[in-house]
Formats: sequence, C-alpha cells, structure tokens
Amino acid sequence: MENKILFNLTFIGSGISSTFTLYNTLKKLEKKEHGDTIRIAVVEKFESFHTGIPYGERSGSTTLLITSLKNFLPEPELSEFIDWLNENKQWLLKEFKEQGGPLSLEWTQKHHNDLENNQWEELFIPRRFFGYYIDNKLTALVKKLEKQKKVSVSYIRGKVIDLNQDNGLWEIHIQDQPPILAMKTILAIGSLPSNYLWKSKKRIKKDNFLLINDPYKPRLSETIDSIKKFAVESKQDINVAIVGANASGLEMLYQLNDHPNIKEHINHFYMVSTQGILPDSRIDHKKLQQFQTVHLDGLKNKNSLTASEIAEAVYQDLDLADNIKLGAYSTVGVVSQKFGSLLEKLNREELEIFACHYGNQIGRRQRCAGEHYADVATVLKKRKRFTHIAGRFSDIVPKSSGYELVYTDKNNTPQNVELPIHVVINCISGITLSHPNNPKLISNLISKYIIRANESGIGMQVNKRFEAAENLHIIGPLLAGNVIEGKAVWHVEHCGRIIAFSKMLSNFLIDTEEDVELDIIELDKAEGINAYDHLIKTKWNNNPYYVYDYLSHHKSKNNKILAFNFKVNGVSTIVMPMILREIEISKDSLYDIISPYGYNGPLFAKGTKESIIKKFWEHVDQWYAKNNVVSEFVRFHLNANHQGYSGEAIPTLNNVFGTLMNNFDNQWDSFVSKVRNNYRKAVKEGLSIKFHKGATIQYHHIGMFYDIYVSTMKRNGASKMLYFSLKHFENLILKNKESFTIALVYKDDIAISTELIIHFDNNLFAYLGGTLSDYFNCRPNDYLRVEVIRWGIENAKSHYILGGGITNGDGLYKFKKSLFPDSTDRVFYTGRKIINKAKYDELCTLVFRGNCKNELNTFFPLYRINPSV
Repeated sequence: MENKILFNLTFIGSGISSTFTLYNTLKKLEKKEHGDTIRIAVVEKFESFHTGIPYGERSGSTTLLITSLKNFLPEPELSEFIDWLNENKQWLLKEFKEQGGPLSLEWTQKHHNDLENNQWEELFIPRRFFGYYIDNKLTALVKKLEKQKKVSVSYIRGKVIDLNQDNGLWEIHIQDQPPILAMKTILAIGSLPSNYLWKSKKRIKKDNFLLINDPYKPRLSETIDSIKKFAVESKQDINVAIVGANASGLEMLYQLNDHPNIKEHINHFYMVSTQGILPDSRIDHKKLQQFQTVHLDGLKNKNSLTASEIAEAVYQDLDLADNIKLGAYSTVGVVSQKFGSLLEKLNREELEIFACHYGNQIGRRQRCAGEHYADVATVLKKRKRFTHIAGRFSDIVPKSSGYELVYTDKNNTPQNVELPIHVVINCISGITLSHPNNPKLISNLISKYIIRANESGIGMQVNKRFEAAENLHIIGPLLAGNVIEGKAVWHVEHCGRIIAFSKMLSNFLIDTEEDVELDIIELDKAEGINAYDHLIKTKWNNNPYYVYDYLSHHKSKNNKILAFNFKVNGVSTIVMPMILREIEISKDSLYDIISPYGYNGPLFAKGTKESIIKKFWEHVDQWYAKNNVVSEFVRFHLNANHQGYSGEAIPTLNNVFGTLMNNFDNQWDSFVSKVRNNYRKAVKEGLSIKFHKGATIQYHHIGMFYDIYVSTMKRNGASKMLYFSLKHFENLILKNKESFTIALVYKDDIAISTELIIHFDNNLFAYLGGTLSDYFNCRPNDYLRVEVIRWGIENAKSHYILGGGITNGDGLYKFKKSLFPDSTDRVFYTGRKIINKAKYDELCTLVFRGNCKNELNTFFPLYRINPSV
C-alpha cells in the first residue's frame, strides 16, 4: 500500500447524487478555519463529470424535464437556479434551438412570453440547462477551495471493478490503472444497468433490423444518428417499437419526432408497456371532484396498520379512478398525501416492507409527464401512426417479411405486433442486484459479503450513516428499500430527495464544527402537535413517555406544553418536552418550567457526544433567560440522561429495576418467601388475571382500570397531579395501543386490582394502578405482580421496572424490592436549576414573608410549597 495515492474521500460515480454530496461536503469544508488539505478523488467511467446521464452529454441538449421546474427542485435551490437561468438564458436557448428540431422550436415559441419575462417555474425546461448549472456551481466552489488550499480534487476517468478493505482503508481497483486508497468511499454509481432484450449486446444491427438496448450508451445523440442512418438507408418506410412507457420511452418517442429526417421515414410507432397507458399529463378538474379516496380514508382512524393494508387501499382507490377514466396527473397529489400520512403509523419493520415491495409498484401507476411528451403520442394516434400495447416483451422472431415482435398480454397469452418491426428501442427498467449481468464492482462486493442487497432487489442495506460497510457510504438509487430518518425510501431519482439525502450524508463525511439549532415546538396548536407527533414516531420510536397524548394532561390555562428539539446538522439529536408554568403570585410575567410526571428529561440519539449535550443545555438555558424562566425542575429517566445536566442532578429515589430471568421457576425461587406465601394465599382465594394488550384493549377495560385507580388515589390522598381524567387515559391508550397493557385481577368476576403497563425497549414499566381496599386480605397486589412477571418472561421481556417508594426504604419500596431482591436498583434523579436567582429569592420572600433557605435538595421550587399557589 506504500506506493498508492491516499485520499480522504473517494466518490465512485459522478452523477447528480455524487455531485450534490460533494458540493455539500465542500460547503462544510469552506467553513473550516484551518487544518490539512482534504484530498478528494472522483472516479467516473464516462467522459463528463458532475451531471450523470440525465443532465449531461449522454442525454443531449433537447431532452425536457418530466416535471415542471417548480416540482423538480426544492427551495432554496430553485431560486438559485432561476437566478442562474436568467443570467445565462441567451446562450442556453441559442444552443437549444440549434440542436433541436420542430418540436424544440415549437416549445420555444409556445413559451416565448414566459422566457422573456423569466417565468420559469411552470416550464418543463431542457434538462441540460440544469446540468450546465450544477457543473458550473461545483466547479467554481472547487476552484475557490483549492486556491485556499482547503481541498485538492482529482478527477479520474476509469471504471472501478473492485474494492478491498485493509487496515481501515479502502483499496479501489480501477480497470487498467493502478489502485488508489481512500479513508472513506462513497458509492454513487446511479441506477442499475438496463435489462437487455433479446441479445446481451447494447446494439444489434442486421439486414432491415436495428435493436437499441441502451439508448444512452454511449450517448443519445449517437443513438439518434444510428437510427437516422438506418432509416435513410432503408428501402421502405420503417416501423419502430419502443418497449417501456417510462421517462426514457417518452423521450425516445419525442426525440424521433423532433428529427424530420427520421420521422418522415417512419410508418408506425408501437409502444409496449405492462399497463398499456402513457403517463398522464393533464388534470381533469371535473372528474377530480367526483373522486374520493374511499379506501385510504377508511384506514385513517386505525391505530395499527401494515404496509400491505396501505398498499391495497392505494390500489383500490386507483382502481376507482380508473373506473371513471381519471388519470394519475389528477390523482397523484391527493393519493400520495393520503398514503404518506398513513405511513407515519407504521413501525420500522413495516416501513421497510413498504419501501421494498410496494412503493415502486404504486409509483408505476402514478406516472405523470409534461404535455409536450403526451401530445406527440396524441397527434400520432389521431393520424393512426401510434399504437400502445398492454403487455410484456417476449421475443423478436425473424420472419421472411421482416422481424416480428412477440409479447404476452395481460392473460399471459403470446401475441405478436401486427406489422413487421424494423427498429426496437429498449426502455424498460434496470436489472436487479441478483442479475448475472450486474456490474463487476457490484458482483464482487456482494460475493465478498461487503454489501448486502435488501428485499427490494434494487437497493443495498445501509445504516443511519448511509454505510453499507464501515466507511463505505451509499448515495443515489441504490438507497432504495431503506428507512432513512423514519421515512420509507423506494425511489431516489427525484432531485429534491437527492439534495436532502446528500446533505445528510455530507454530515458523516467530514469532521467539522456541527451546525446546531434549538427548535421550540409549541404544543398548544394542531400544527405543533402534528409536527411533534411525527418527530416522536419517526425519530424516537414513539417512546410512550414522550408522545403528546402522554403529556397533554398537564395542559391548562396557566400551563403551556412545549418541546425542545435540538438539531445537529439539521438532524433531531436531542428532544425534551417540558411544561411552562406561569407564576401567578408574581406581578411580572414570570415562569418556571417542569418536566411531565414519570420518567422523562432529554432523549439523546445514540452516540450523542458530551460536547453536543453541553451545547444543548447551553441553548436551553439561554432560551430560559430570554423568556423570563426563573427555575427548572426535571424528572430524569433511568437511562443516565441526567449526565451533562447544567443544573444540579440530585439522586432522589432508588427504583426497582427488576431483571426477568429466562424461566419462571428460577424467578419464583428468587422471590422473598413472603411473596410466595402471599401468592399461594391469593390462588386459594380463587383470584385470576387477564392481560389486555394492543388491539385487544377496549373502552370498558380502561373504565375498569380507571375506577380502581381513582378509588386508590382517593384512599391514599394522592397529589392532584396524579388525578388523570378518564378521557386522558382513553386518548393515551387507544391512540398508542401497542405501547400499553392493562392487567386486571378478578375475584368472583369482579375486577379488584389493576396495573397499567408501559412497553418500551423490551421493558415493562409499572405505570399506574390500584387495588380495592375490601380485597386486601386476598393479597391481589402480590398476585398481580407475580403474574405480570410470569407474563413478561413468556413474552421474552427483559426487565420489569417497578419504580420506588414515596421515600427511600419505605414500605412500598420494600414490597417492590421483595420481588427482585437480587436485581440492582437504578437511581431516579431529579434536576433543579435556578436561572434567575434574584427573582427566585423575591418569590420565596413573598411566599414566606421574610428570609428563607434556598436549598436545592428540599422542596423545589420553594416558592411553590404553599398548596394555594
């Protein structure tokens, strides 16, 4: 390895995903004040860099976008691109006119006023414009940073055929060139190659027959020239078959009709596709008013869904649209929005299933295109020169009269195209990762188990850092079939998605100063609640102690619920819900803040650094100071999230953190003898237990739990804070069923004892419960806890967390500890912080009418010790 060149980063492939990732990485390096020069290599097997197939020379200068510009690019990239277009439109349009034919001229004439007035948003502009823009943008940044000696970028023309990892470095083998080394490698090779028809050659020419298996290899202009030469040399008018009705198929139909000297030699165009339908190009407002997403709407009130249920509802609603002849251009917005919101209810496993098996299937039924493409087919059809066939390509058979194209129809019956075919253009989708004709690089990596295909067959398994292996990152279409930032990913060719993913990946490529931001989510309006719910479900595994339905009990006239969402490089890294309380005894607008009842405090993303935690508390404290917050009280979790706290974290109560053994017999032997005796007594009394979990929970189960719980609260003179309403429990449990179990103990068919159990991270948390006092002698408490332990073991749970007593070592604690005498307790910490000491002292003096001791380890905040306040 001594003689090999070492790069910090090496990009394999130079398409649009690679380019945006490189650009965003360079923007991070631009902020670095000092340090060694970062060496970057970009390896590309084709001639042009930075543009890939769609936006570069391989697609030519006259191919138009498949969507309008406003739907192609997100902000702020859209505005930046439009500014660039305004500055460069003269030479861009000149080249477009020179390279194009009558359809290109028609496009410029039709949109003359828009182009003159710089109204670009609604236009389906030439894709090459964007290629020029991104190339110009990246090249300028590279030159700037190379001049500052922050980076050195090497462009290598060559085909990567293999990767090996040795001593933490990636050895990159380039065909017919010496290998190079990289500390981190980014695999950005774009979509998998086309699935060739008939023969395994990119182009086949025979007498009176031409097959184009990849119209973009080496470039579209050469394909057009070859068809032109073939058409001119033919002794008769020719018939053309385009296999596939995707974007490439539409582009080929458009391009052939944009060249008069080709078009005049073509007798008939055939298009063969599975659905037999061209992508839609117009909204039918009248029929859209009749259309309703009946099946998707029927799922919106279900709390638990599967990927297949959502997909089936989409198919059924799209069938309804087909029945009234309403196309995808009309329905794609409403259908996508509806099923997109339902995806938020899926757990990670179901999201992966949707990404791998359903996303692309739905996409094929929602294809849209611009009018310029659809109109070509419409005009040809009116002239009886275009036929669209619903079927799958089967074979090409030489006949005496010419070549016959054979396909199978929807009934899987072989059929043949009516006229002899002279030119076949392959525009079907690419191969899968299991295909024998995979690129050599991919085949080698899979065979060595360096990368693994996911169930989509077209994407690779990656982790949260976009890694398929350590320091081997994936970007672009090969991300299909993954769940990224809580969202199912099945198509990574939309520019907005590419830009978003490239920004995420750039965060993992360079160790730079993190961009941090404290976002305050206010939970007193639907917009904030929806944003918070989405965040907790997608990023934080729907932690039941943090869902809004758990927090909502604390909302009141003087209490406002909010959440601190701390983002690092744009990614939610720490979240903490809190209750902002108005201090009513003060004449000033003063507040204090407290965490909700139960285990809470900040949630940290796995691997969050101490420096980030410190910055989080610094930003929170700054917000407190600006918003007249006098003091803070935090109930921490049992997961050590008190570490790094900027106030004083006080060990408050020992909590029983019971370890569940592999079998119940061993667990039974570990109980203190009193527990076993009380359990035996309960069995003799004829007690029984029922567990209601997930979908089995009904309103009457919650009602039985609530009646016992309230009677217990009253008997014990519990704090008002613990008097949750029945409505609160119904909302919390029924909207989050998978996180809860209600255990009910019965005596003679009467529910006498209960416990509401929270599930999270394979643990059981004893949340709230109670027992009817008339049945104490039956020992229902011991019976309930022992049966919960048995049930937990049977369901492969790891721990049963019982909490502590009112004070350390009291009777309640001892009862809980008797169930797990050998388990190590965990300490429940509370955090106390005085932000504005002068105001805190004023408030205490006001309450006590004189001096008072402000000790943090007593009741806090001290000015609220008076129950009337």
